[in-house]
Amino acid sequence: MSSEDRPVKILYCESCMDGTVGGSHHCLLHLVEHLDRSLYEPVVLFYESHAILPRFQAVAETLIWSRSLLRPVQWGVGRSLWFLPLAFARRVANFLKFLCRVADYIFFLKRNCIALVHLNNSITRHHEWMYAAFLSGVPCVVSERGLNSRYDPWDRACAATLALIIPMSRWIMEHMVQRGVSPDNIRVMYDGVDPHSITVTQPAEALRKIYDIRSEQAVVGIVGNIREWKGQETVVRALTEVVKKHPSVVCFFVGAATMEDRGYADRLHAMIRDAGIERNVRFTGYQKNPADFVSAMSIVIHASVLPEPFGMVVLEAMAQRKAVIGSRAGGVIEMVVEGVTGYTFIPGNAAMLAAHMSELLDNPELAAQMGEAGYRRLFSSFTLHRYMEEIHASYKAILRRRPVPAEIGVAYHGVAE
Repeated sequence: MSSEDRPVKILYCESCMDGTVGGSHHCLLHLVEHLDRSLYEPVVLFYESHAILPRFQAVAETLIWSRSLLRPVQWGVGRSLWFLPLAFARRVANFLKFLCRVADYIFFLKRNCIALVHLNNSITRHHEWMYAAFLSGVPCVVSERGLNSRYDPWDRACAATLALIIPMSRWIMEHMVQRGVSPDNIRVMYDGVDPHSITVTQPAEALRKIYDIRSEQAVVGIVGNIREWKGQETVVRALTEVVKKHPSVVCFFVGAATMEDRGYADRLHAMIRDAGIERNVRFTGYQKNPADFVSAMSIVIHASVLPEPFGMVVLEAMAQRKAVIGSRAGGVIEMVVEGVTGYTFIPGNAAMLAAHMSELLDNPELAAQMGEAGYRRLFSSFTLHRYMEEIHASYKAILRRRPVPAEIGVAYHGVAE
């Protein structure tokens, strides 16, 4: 095999440094797993070990770099006469550290013959890699997976060096452009799911038995870590109203609370006790396969009180033909077709959520129809196959130093109505 026929190396970087596993990890895993290996050879870099690292190691060369090398210099100095000169010295030290990292990364890119760099989180991170790629003549792509309150001049300058920025929703793209990021190299590509890869390992009947739920009881639920911005409190307040008309309904809360979220979890339990709805609630903790619980639900709730950049759980519910009630903000409004595949509600508005829940519990046939419509919509717009086609076409154009074809992804055409 000639060098021209060999797969080219792509370096993927995940910037998470606290060891937790989030949506960005899973999206990156799906990308790497489905990458065309006849064309591309992935190298994946992390700064911490994490729970799904073995899955990455099974499909790609995987590296872990010490996070201590990335931390800025911090000196605990009060505001005194020494503050200004020490603050200046700290800035100089951090800038020198930045230059050293850029030099190290340039050496890494050249030594490993990296043809393209794909950064997995945001243009507000990984600046060293962006500049190393730019100075090495290696094209760089960034997936924008979150909503940042601002993009400073440094972020915008870095963005201008990139071959492509890929927000995971139009909401993110509009958010970026409104805050000064040039739209010239931005294309939205929805991270899709493969409906056939979602497997149910425990049938609904088995879960009902485990959690003491009778066959005639309706089941709804929310999937996600127990965190305040995820909106479980809104669900509890809505459920308090719903049980007045549907006293036997059961709501699953699928997800775990970290130590820093224990206070919020305790508050939820206190609310539930005070409302007298303990019999209507099941907290499951962390679940390796949340699809089992989604399978048992007739309605899947997405309740984030802050805009969700995308909301993969919505697509996973659609893949199981479930009606969705989601917060009317962020990427969720791009997935849920109001009154067709489900409903949306104003974030934090428990009364509105309760009204939608009651309507669908009153009309299980309507909920089933919405689930089928959501399944069809998933196949038309949000499949992993479609996402990978867009990624492969983009890589091909970028590596040939050509513009990304106009038909790939969604370009910026102004704020959506």
